[in-house]
Parts: sequence; structure tokens; C-alpha cells
Amino acid sequence: MKKIGMACLACLLTASAVWGAGSQEAQSEKTRLILWDQYYRGVESTIMDGLVQEFEAENPDIDIVRETKTLDDLKLVLKMSVESGTGPDIMQLNQGEADMGAFVKAGLIVNMNETAAKEHWEEIFSEATLKAMGYQGDYYGIATTAEVVGFFYNKKLFKQLGFSIPKTFKELEDILAATKKAGYTPINFGNLDGWTGIHEFSALQHVFTTRTELDDMMSGKTGNFWTADANRKAATKLQEWVKAGYFTKDFSGIGYDDSANMFFMGDSLFMLTGNWLMGEMLENAPFEVGFFLFPADDAAHLKAIGGPGIPFVISSKSEHPEEATKFLNFLASKQTAKAWADQMMLPAQTVSASDYQDSPQLYQDILRAYNDINKINGMGYYIDWITPTFYDTCAAAVQQLTALEITPQKFVEKLQADYNSYYPAK
Repeated sequence: MKKIGMACLACLLTASAVWGAGSQEAQSEKTRLILWDQYYRGVESTIMDGLVQEFEAENPDIDIVRETKTLDDLKLVLKMSVESGTGPDIMQLNQGEADMGAFVKAGLIVNMNETAAKEHWEEIFSEATLKAMGYQGDYYGIATTAEVVGFFYNKKLFKQLGFSIPKTFKELEDILAATKKAGYTPINFGNLDGWTGIHEFSALQHVFTTRTELDDMMSGKTGNFWTADANRKAATKLQEWVKAGYFTKDFSGIGYDDSANMFFMGDSLFMLTGNWLMGEMLENAPFEVGFFLFPADDAAHLKAIGGPGIPFVISSKSEHPEEATKFLNFLASKQTAKAWADQMMLPAQTVSASDYQDSPQLYQDILRAYNDINKINGMGYYIDWITPTFYDTCAAAVQQLTALEITPQKFVEKLQADYNSYYPAK
């Protein structure tokens, strides 16, 4: 505040009146937070607009200026803008070594460990979900949505062939064999894009490994985790399924979107993919579709690919970390979870399927699957997060594995070599 020099009484009175008005005006000024997110699509953007308005109504002293960007645009400009101090206060930042890992190492985002403890985040999210919203054991953000990968299935064909939901891996394999024998495609699959093959391998890997083994592989610690027996067995099983003809013919030349359209034709039983395809299933499938998780012979091994969506984090350059923290805690609230669930999106928090009995059965199936896996701390990972190059390495290696060009042992050695290149033995 400016210093007031000594002057006549009239001047002092006038100045007093002016400064009093100025004080009131300053008190009415709002804290302005810049928010960057990638919810630019119709329904998602509408939900975020509504959440911002709710937060502002509860916190009238805070004004949020929201800007939407594609994920590619965020990757392109986010780090540079934050480093220069011209970036947002709050932003969505992808998990994994290439994105969140780089920001953490550069000191560009706020560590939320104290907030997590104070606000009891461990009571709101499962342990696995919390881990996946952070980096190497520390908490950094809050995700509003989640993803879970499982089997969508053709209920009409399922009933026709006399099947029930498999509870074990053996029961699943019995269904695959019977479906093939009946002249149908057991698993609809297209691997031209590469990432879908990662899911096929990883789904097997998740139910062949223990919780500890899977966590070790995704830990960044030194060790030969990727050449472990469980991974080699998963790779062997994937090749066995290829040889048995359990996948769509010529799958290596079929893209993901085309494979989805092929599923809608009705001559395949399963499609292994994430809940993000639910809307298309409801809109385009001429038959009723169900959803269940990849089963395991040992209940202790039951885990599912997936986890929270892209978390919101706070820039370390923000001048308003307290207000930004308020917004992150709001995103962790039940009202935020309900806002997403009411629009048939899967929230990062679990919500009861019984509260959505008027929703399509497929959405209820997905909610129950997500709730069930979180109850046993069985949410796993997208394994391509672990190093900046792991996606490319794994996608190419799975394509070679499923083309029967390399052995399972050679496959796991390729994954281990990539891991070692980033986390070398000390």
C-alpha cells in the first residue's frame, strides 16, 4: 500500500474515504485460477463446465478460467508453458515416466502427500487408484474418471451357445474352445494399431502375476521383473491362443475401429477392450452386450488393466496453491463422482450400481466390475507407462509375438531390455 504523506485535515479525510473504498474493492476481488483440461468432447465438456460452476458457487472468492485442449496439444505446449511461468495453475497431466515423471523431476508440479493425508484420500480411492494418480509412491493429482478393461460379450450368442460368465481362467478357455468349435470367432481382435495387442498380452499378464510381481514391474526399481516366469507364461499363452485360432482371422491387418464394427456383425463372442467403447456398443450393436472382467484361476491373482483417467495436478509456479488445492479436493468429492456417473461415465471413485438401476444394464455391469476389482485392490496398470519408450517397444514386440516371429522368451527379453535402458542396475 502507498504511504500517505502529512497534509491538511481535509486531504486526510478525502484520502481516508478513497482508501476505504479501495479496500472494499480489493476485498471483493476474486482469485483467478487458470485450468487446462482435455475434456473437449460434448458431454465431457458439459460436465466439466457444470463442476466449475458448482465449485465457484461454493467458493465465491475464486474464479476459474477453463481452457480445453486436445491431449496432443497438452503434450506439445504444457511443459514449456509451465517452465516459463505462463502456464495454467491446474492442468491435466498424463501419468507415466514420459509426462508426470518428467514434471516431477523438473519440480514443476506440487507434491500432494500432505493434502492426501489431511483430506483422507485413502478413504475415497482404492490404494491402486491412488498410486496410479501419482508417481513412484508420491501423490500428485486427482482424476475424475476411470477406465477398466474387460470382455464385452454378445449376450445373444452367449445364450445360444449355453454359456455362463466364467469365474476362472480354465472356464474362460473352455468357452473359447467351444466357441471356435461351433464355428464362431471367440475373441474379436484387430492389432494394426499396436496398442490393442498390448492389452491382449497385459490382460493375461495381470491374472498370471501376483499383486507384488505386477507392482514391482511398474515400480522403476532395479530388477529382472519383466523376464519373470509369469510374463513368459502369459506370452506363451497368447501364442497358444493365436495358434488355436481364437482371434479374428488376419487380425494383424485390422484396425481398432474396424474390429469394433466387425464385432457388431454378431459372429464373434468377445471383444477385450475398455469401458470407453460402451457408448458405441449401446448405439451400434444390434444385440444386447454385457461386460465382465478377465477371470483368474486364483482369486488372489485377479487384477484388471485400467485405472484412473488423466489426473489434475497443480503447477509449482502457481501463485494460488491453496485455492488450487481446494479445487482438487472438490474433484475428489462425491458430488463430482455423481456428476460423471449421472452421464454414464465411469468415475474414479466407486459408485453403487444400485443407484443406477434405470441405466442400461451394460453400464451397471461396468460399475459392478469396477467396484469389485477396487474392493480387492485389484486395479492394475497400462504397462506402457513405465518408460518413455515402452509403448513402442511393447507394441512392436507383441506384433512379432502374435505373428509367431519370436519366442515368448525373446519377447520378455525385449521388454526387460527396454526397462533396463531406463532403470539400469546400480
